Amino acid sequence: LRSDFLLIAAASREVQMTTEVLKTYASIDKCFAFKLPPRTGAGQYSAKSWGEPVWEGMCKMVGKGGRGLILLENENGGYFAKSPVDVDTTLEGVADSSRYFVLKVVGDGGRHAYVGIGFGDRAHAFDLKSGIQRFQSILKAETDAKSGKGDVIPDTDFSLAQGEQIKINLTKEKLKSPSEKKKKGSKKKKSSKSKKAGDVPTDWVTF
Repeated sequence: LRSDFLLIAAASREVQMTTEVLKTYASIDKCFAFKLPPRTGAGQYSAKSWGEPVWEGMCKMVGKGGRGLILLENENGGYFAKSPVDVDTTLEGVADSSRYFVLKVVGDGGRHAYVGIGFGDRAHAFDLKSGIQRFQSILKAETDAKSGKGDVIPDTDFSLAQGEQIKINLTKEKLKSPSEKKKKGSKKKKSSKSKKAGDVPTDWVTF
């Protein structure tokens, strides 16, 4: 019985993994990659010192379950490099442009390196940063929900204290017959006709 239970649990986990949907949070048609020169000091890189790009292709920010990746995709569909994204991931900027970043790329064996990436349009750089932030917001919300750290609504006691009473005033409106309503309506029409055209109360604002 225990072995059957373990098989069912393993099968359910496999189904859950296969049913996770790959979501695209950003997709930029043209991105450039650069080989970084040795860093001098503790300051930021300068994109002017990177020289000519060593690669050109598409940049995507994708997520599946709790895993996120920045993909540098070749025109033929293969990948030039990939960079994992988690809740704490931040793009390192450069000193002289808002369109260039330093990206940590990781190989299949776990080895990593740093490359420079850049975009021809500032809006494309913003799209990548926004995509990362959206993925991180969703990931953080899901993590908080699982750990019980989400928004907690405090318990409020709405019961009355001992001896406390609620007073409700109910007013009865006298029912009127259709003939009385008709008479009242005709009086209103006559009074409105007696007003002169252009007669506006002084407390109205006119334009």
